[in-house]
Amino acid sequence: MIDLCKILPNKTLTGLCLFLVGFTMQAQDGSYSSRIGGKLQLDTIWRPVVYLSHIPTFHDMFTMSNDMIIAQAELDSEGNFAFATEFLPEEDNLYRVHISKKGAPEASLIIGGLDENHLFFIANRTSQIRITSSDTVQPIQEFEISGYRPNTDLREINRILDSEDSLRKLSVNKEFASRTINDKLRHVADSSSHPIVSLYALHHSDFESTYLENQLFYENYLEKWEGEDSTYFQSIRSILNRDERSNLVWYILIGVGFFAFGLLLQRYLTRGNRMHNKQLQTLSVQERKIFQLIQSGKSNKEISEEYNIGISTVKSHVSNIYAKLNIKSRKEAIDF
Repeated sequence: MIDLCKILPNKTLTGLCLFLVGFTMQAQDGSYSSRIGGKLQLDTIWRPVVYLSHIPTFHDMFTMSNDMIIAQAELDSEGNFAFATEFLPEEDNLYRVHISKKGAPEASLIIGGLDENHLFFIANRTSQIRITSSDTVQPIQEFEISGYRPNTDLREINRILDSEDSLRKLSVNKEFASRTINDKLRHVADSSSHPIVSLYALHHSDFESTYLENQLFYENYLEKWEGEDSTYFQSIRSILNRDERSNLVWYILIGVGFFAFGLLLQRYLTRGNRMHNKQLQTLSVQERKIFQLIQSGKSNKEISEEYNIGISTVKSHVSNIYAKLNIKSRKEAIDF
């Protein structure tokens, strides 16, 4: 390599030489290459290794196996680590880094608590992402992530999720707190322009159990992202379409149930009408006339005056009518 600093010693060129030498050194140590790295301060209970996993769908976020780990990086004496990104896909995907305790399997997740050992982020082949934490007690929970804007949005979503616990500490009704958080998450999902960020919010909004009450929202949501064909959207579509098919089946079953109930009710009423008609046929002509007046609300005295017969005769007819129709009162006669 030609030493430009010796050939061109004036101050301007010397400055240029120093810049070029510095740039060359940085390029050699990988400072300008795309990578996922950072610095973690780990307690001695942790193995000084960081593991990188690819998350193909949101339902795989909290599953773990050795097959999901795609790379690992040892921490140096200062806690630095780095993953090259040349082998990653060109498009954005969801990834997870985790650490494991000494003596525990490498592929182990701790969910919740001070020892939670993983975090999620979005990256691609050209990503420059830095993850740092100086907290040895909660190295993964108390972290900073920089270099790619979608990961800042993921952290905001996580803060919304954490606020649910804060609401519950204020003795807020659990159902109300969940509804409030889910509304916020659906708003983020609807307003985000990044597909994975949007789905990340939607996935945490308890969308499967609220599908019916927000069906129009989900239909519009799928229409908005109909051009996306990643595994993340394929998974969410299959779930929402399954729910839609399930609801259709329920509607059909309910419809069939009402139809069957209507047939039974019609048969019951028809059978009742036939039985009543047979009972009415047992009445004499005079009894039928008196029965019609009873149903119109006439008293015995009014019936007596209507047909110019004695009240005792009316009472006798009424008694016979009750016996033949198997009723015991004027109310039953009116309802007959």
